[in-house]
Amino acid sequence: MSLSRSEQKALFRFFLTYIIAVGIVITSFAYLQYNIKKESLKDKIVAKLQKEAFDIASSAIDAQMQGKRFATPKGVDFLLLDKNKKFIKGTFKEKIPLDHPLYHSNDCIYYIDKSAKGHLGIEYIVVKECGIHAKYQKILKNIILLSLLYFLFLLGIGWYLGRLFLQPMRESLETLDRFIKDSTHELNTPVTTLLLATQKLKKTNNPKYLDIIIMSARLLSSIHQDLTYATLAKRRDNHIQPIDIVPIINDILRFFDVLIDQKGLTVSKELHACTIQADPDEIKLLVKNLIDNAIKYAFKNSTIKIVLHKCRLSIINRSKPIPNEKLKTIFERYQRAESDQGGYGIGLHIVQRICKKYKFLIGVESNEKKTTFTVTFNQSKK
Repeated sequence: MSLSRSEQKALFRFFLTYIIAVGIVITSFAYLQYNIKKESLKDKIVAKLQKEAFDIASSAIDAQMQGKRFATPKGVDFLLLDKNKKFIKGTFKEKIPLDHPLYHSNDCIYYIDKSAKGHLGIEYIVVKECGIHAKYQKILKNIILLSLLYFLFLLGIGWYLGRLFLQPMRESLETLDRFIKDSTHELNTPVTTLLLATQKLKKTNNPKYLDIIIMSARLLSSIHQDLTYATLAKRRDNHIQPIDIVPIINDILRFFDVLIDQKGLTVSKELHACTIQADPDEIKLLVKNLIDNAIKYAFKNSTIKIVLHKCRLSIINRSKPIPNEKLKTIFERYQRAESDQGGYGIGLHIVQRICKKYKFLIGVESNEKKTTFTVTFNQSKK
């Protein structure tokens, strides 16, 4: 996906922070690993030198005590000195301090052993191992290589995560952008119609333009109610009281009568008394949005059927069938059954919020013949 300028900046900041953090962690880890492996190598070398010195001392003791042949291990750098520190035998003649058992000089480690205890005149056994720096360098190279591989791997993960984290933000921005455009369009239509009808009414005094003005004003009122509830629902006070649903349905139908006439719709009603406990404004908003949705998507010159029976409200219209994948998300905010229709996608979300608040059951069915929205109210006990 191509990134916008703001997304590129956000990704760059995230990635820069991520790289710095990963760099610090890997560098610290590499430093610790190098020191651990370096000390481990040193311990192994010292253990090897100790064994070599022990073998030489054992051979010297056996040679003097049991008359065995004195032999030194092959491939071992050693130096044998008497109690006066004079050379007896060895592969090197370097002068080194004999005060401590371990001596490190230049590229070599020396181990000084006194376990021969004068047998065969040997007082000091010195063994050495060289090429230490080369071994340290090898460890360092391996750790650097491994650290680079880890860094590249984590870099790839960081890039993937950055893009992954941007996806919800992009979707939210696109949804918000679509909502703003749709809301602007929804407001623009009644406002423009209102202005044109007002001008025509002044010129011709034709009553039909008054009906258009009324319809536009009601549309604006409907949009205002939805937007107010969507943004301020949590801050409003509830006024729970007994409500008869039937008068509310009739009031809402009168509210939309001009729009119903304009589309040539016929409304068929079958309403039975139903009293519930709720906030009247919220129930009006619920019914308004369901009827508004039915009017909006109904075919022209078709019939909308409204049935209220045993506190179960069904609103049925003839419209394009809602795809199954849309049915799953139709009550989500900014979702619309048809993208080519008007609306800003919060009406049915408001219906769902109100139903959830009062624990009403809500459902929708759609096929080639009709679309039915159903709300089952909790009937008030008398």
